[in-house]
Amino acid sequence: MNWDDLRYVLAISRAGGLNGAARLLAVNPSSVYRRLETLELALEVRLFERLRAGYRLTPAGEALAEAAEKMEREAQAVEGRIKGTDVRLEGHIRLSTSEAVALHLLPRWLAEFRDTYPGLTLDIASTNQIADLSKREADVVIRGTAHPPEHLVGRRAGRIVFASYASKTYLDRVGRGRPLADYDWLGFDGPLIRVQQAKWLTANIPDSRIRLRYDSFAPLRLAVASHLGCAALPWFACFDDPELERLPGTANDSGFDFWVLTHPDLRKSARVRAFLQFFGTRLAALDETVMGSVAAD
Repeated sequence: MNWDDLRYVLAISRAGGLNGAARLLAVNPSSVYRRLETLELALEVRLFERLRAGYRLTPAGEALAEAAEKMEREAQAVEGRIKGTDVRLEGHIRLSTSEAVALHLLPRWLAEFRDTYPGLTLDIASTNQIADLSKREADVVIRGTAHPPEHLVGRRAGRIVFASYASKTYLDRVGRGRPLADYDWLGFDGPLIRVQQAKWLTANIPDSRIRLRYDSFAPLRLAVASHLGCAALPWFACFDDPELERLPGTANDSGFDFWVLTHPDLRKSARVRAFLQFFGTRLAALDETVMGSVAAD
């Protein structure tokens, strides 16, 4: 038996079936099936019960999956220690951040980062899902949070303010200065229901006035720019758009700060330190014009 066999057992266990395991392993489902059949034949034991609802580990399979998880953790720990000794300013950095940050803050600095560190390649995952750095889904994250995970290290880089916006065309059509509940609103769905803007919307706008809901930031903001209604959005994503107008009195402190974070195993890596310093410093230097202020509303 080798580690590659155990990877297949672990993938089937986590996915609950062959198709999901195939996606995790980036292979065909038939390859997963053949590998499992060969392994069970070699061990002379059934590792999974084949149920209509999916694959479920047998006691023998549970023991093998537990061993595989332990080996995976040890391999990741070794990888982290090796990466942590990297003193060269070259290689890849995997960044996970929100769509809003990727669209409206990062672009202003990416050319400078590339010119400052020509040996570094930045791979950017813009997602509303939180990356698991312990599983090396990313090397660094830029996230808004009230409580950064205790197992990560990094720096605070500024407060996040949000406000409600509509297009000038929309407000020209329906009128300004009306009660908020008189407007059409665009709401949140999926991962976005956790953001503070969604909670503010629930507390201040009747559900009957929410005409559309989005599970992704980019189409939500595009819908506002397309004159479909109002939405509570990060100040930094709207302040410089001449076609958008902030609704007076709607600025709110989100209770979240920007954090630039990494796993402790990587904090000695020169490339990761360079990233934290570069982007942490620039985020922290943004003024209220960009980041917003409740007092200035």
